[in-house]
Amino acid sequence: MKKTFLILGSVLTLALVFGTSCRRDKTQTALEYMPNMYRGPAFEAYTSNPNFSDGLSARKPVEGTIAKGYIPYEFSNSQVGYDSARVYLKSSWEGRSLTTEEMEVLMQESKELYTIFCSHCHGEKGDGNGILVQREKILGVPSYSTERLPDITEGSIYHVIMHGKGIMGSHASQLNYDERWKIVQYVLKLRSEISPKTETVVVEEQTNPEV
Repeated sequence: MKKTFLILGSVLTLALVFGTSCRRDKTQTALEYMPNMYRGPAFEAYTSNPNFSDGLSARKPVEGTIAKGYIPYEFSNSQVGYDSARVYLKSSWEGRSLTTEEMEVLMQESKELYTIFCSHCHGEKGDGNGILVQREKILGVPSYSTERLPDITEGSIYHVIMHGKGIMGSHASQLNYDERWKIVQYVLKLRSEISPKTETVVVEEQTNPEV
């Protein structure tokens, strides 16, 4: 009899513990029997948190640290920054030793990125005649041609992707470091294809006839 009461008491105790430790609200921690010390309360990212002096759950990065995979960009969102990037900013592809096959793969990836993020405004050929321009949803998109934009460089193209320019907004949050440079290379490729070809004039050296 005592054994039966002991079993029933144990079952009821366990049922009570399990019953009080469960809640319907999954965003809140439940009651636990002898909880582990490492298990802390759950806070939503943008809710208040009394554990910090500013009362916020979402924490800012530690000052002076750089997130993994993030490449700092030193050129400011200004005309001075644009001019500096145009002259001094160089492609991350410089110095790479790539085979023909590797270059073809990279250019294919570059084309895909350009098609997704740029072609709807700048056009598949880079002539400024994208689908949004054709439908007159947006106007004033220039061609990449040297006749239309004679002074752009790989640095200025990257800067515009980072900060935007004119009616074009920044794409920095949509593309990572390598993807931006891939698009830059594809823009330069389109630029070379739609720009007027310059002819090289060879001047033969003339010598005085012998007397």
